[in-house]
Amino acid sequence: MKRILVLLLACLLLASSAAPASGEPAAEILPAYTYTGEDPLEEAILSVLQTEDYAGRYYTEPGSVMIPCPLFLKTEMTGDGRATVYCSVWLMNYVKQGTTLVNISGGENPLVITLEKTDGVWQVTALEEAGEGDDYYEDIARFAGGDEELENKYHEAADLMANEETRTRYIRAYVKANGLDITAYQDYGWDPVELN
Repeated sequence: MKRILVLLLACLLLASSAAPASGEPAAEILPAYTYTGEDPLEEAILSVLQTEDYAGRYYTEPGSVMIPCPLFLKTEMTGDGRATVYCSVWLMNYVKQGTTLVNISGGENPLVITLEKTDGVWQVTALEEAGEGDDYYEDIARFAGGDEELENKYHEAADLMANEETRTRYIRAYVKANGLDITAYQDYGWDPVELN
């Protein structure tokens, strides 16, 4: 089953607690996420997932930012400038409260992505996402094509808490690239995770 990180009720509670009272300044507008790493395949994939089609499928607020937590599970390269990437990408929306990025929504997106190198630049040519409910498990098994290790990696990627190191690394890179005064991130009902 497709996992949605934050229930609508939790989002509404956060939204009401984050809303400025009369006379208070409006929420700070966070800069859009931009990939700052050096892997051209990751850059191509995360650029596609940054579009409104993906970031906007979860609850957002004015000034919020989507920061991905990509878990790259397996990459198959062919000699003809093509690649297939098996991954699960958590798309997480945040608002800034003080020096903390507060998660307001997000979800897991298990994917198989085909890329092609044209004029030296990798571009996504096909993207398939696992469905919901029973389709989720059937699609994961189909993506893995009998590769038990890959199938297990997809299921492990469904646990965001088990992948905190990757999530922290991408948030830290975002904060550094934009020179933001942010020292932690926090999920609803959990203690803040320090970035230092």
